[in-house]
Amino acid sequence: MRYIFAEMSDIKGLREISNDPFGKLLTALSKKFSAFLAKDQAEAIENPEDIYSDGQDVESVIKYHTFAHMKKFPLTVNYQSPSEPNDKVRRWIKGASLGNTVPDLSQYNTTVYLFGDPVLVDGAPFDYGISTTSLKSIAMQLNRPTSDLENAEHMTMPDGIGVQIAGIATGVSYFFRLRLFDIAIQGDTWRTLFEKMDDATPNNGVVIKIHPTGKLIVVIKRAGTEYKKETAVGTIAINTIYELWITYAVSGNTIHVYINNVDMTLVNNTDAAGFHTTTTNLDANVFWRGPGTELNGHLYCDMYDFMIFREYVVSATEVGRHFINKWTLANIPFGEVMVSNYFASYGLARVSKSLTLKYNVLAPIVPGSFTTASFTTASFTT
Repeated sequence: MRYIFAEMSDIKGLREISNDPFGKLLTALSKKFSAFLAKDQAEAIENPEDIYSDGQDVESVIKYHTFAHMKKFPLTVNYQSPSEPNDKVRRWIKGASLGNTVPDLSQYNTTVYLFGDPVLVDGAPFDYGISTTSLKSIAMQLNRPTSDLENAEHMTMPDGIGVQIAGIATGVSYFFRLRLFDIAIQGDTWRTLFEKMDDATPNNGVVIKIHPTGKLIVVIKRAGTEYKKETAVGTIAINTIYELWITYAVSGNTIHVYINNVDMTLVNNTDAAGFHTTTTNLDANVFWRGPGTELNGHLYCDMYDFMIFREYVVSATEVGRHFINKWTLANIPFGEVMVSNYFASYGLARVSKSLTLKYNVLAPIVPGSFTTASFTTASFTT
C-alpha cells in the first residue's frame, strides 16, 4: 500500500469555527438569514409573470395574480371566439401593462413605446365580463398630478402603413375606451387622443382632440384636403368611462363619431387642424399632440383600450355589438366571448402547478368515458 503525503504549510490559515459563544450565535443567525433569503427569492420567482421594479433604490414586485381576473365558466354557456377582421386590426393596446414598451395585441405585433411613469389602477366600475370578483378591470393611468413626470406620459408608434392615412382606399376606424379627469386647455393646446402626420407638409394625417367644452373634434387630412367635424354639443365629461368609435369612409369622405353606442350629430369644424410642429417626426402620438409644442395636449386619463382598424369602416351595427360584449365586433352576448388565457371549464381538479401559475386556469373534471351504465343493453339500443 502506498501513501502520498502533501505538504500543507498554511494549514493554520484554515478557518475554524469559533468557540466564542457570541461568534457561534452570529454564525447560526447568518445561516438562518441566508436560508430565509433563498426561500424568499425562490417564492418571488415562482411566477415569471410577476412585475418587478427596475429602480436602483427600490425593490418591489407587483404580483400578477393581484390583477388576474377570476371567473367560473359553466359548461352550459355557449362561449364563442371573437371574429375580428384580423388583417384590418393594425394596432390594439390594452391599458394593462407597463414598461418601456407595451404589447401590440394585433397580429402585426408592432412596437409601441411608453413614456413617463404611468401606473396601473383599478378600472372599476367597468366590467369586461370575465370577472366574478370585485376587481372587474384594470387601466393605465397617465399624467396624474402626483407623478414627477406629469405632462410627459404618453405613447408613440413608429411611422408605418398600419397607422397612416396616406394611401387608404376604403377608410379607417379608431376605438378608445378611457376615462378623462381633465379636459381644460393645456397652455394653448387642446387635449389630444391621437395625432399622426404622414409627411412633412402634411398632405395626409389625423388629429382627434377634445375642446374644453367637451366637444370631440376629428380632423382627417387625405391627399391635401382636410375633412373636419366636431360633435354638435359638449359630450365628453370628466370622471366618466367612454367607449369612443371614430370612423372615416373614403366614399363620400364621411366621418362618424359614436360615443357609448350613440351615433353623434356632427357639424363642421373651422379651427386649425393643429398638427405637431416638428415636421421631421412622423410617429403616431397617443394621448399627446406630438413634438414641437411646449405642453403638447397631454391627457390625464385612465386608458383601457385603443385600437386602429385600417381599410375597415366599422358599422353602427358592429359598434353596438362591441358596446354590448366589450370585446369584439362579432354578435356575441356579454360574458360569452372566449378570451385567450382567461377561459376554461370550471372544475375542482387543477392542472399542473406550473401551468396553473402561468395561465391561471382550472381544468375540468371529465367523467370517464366507460362506466357501468355504458355497457348495459339500453346504452346500445337508445
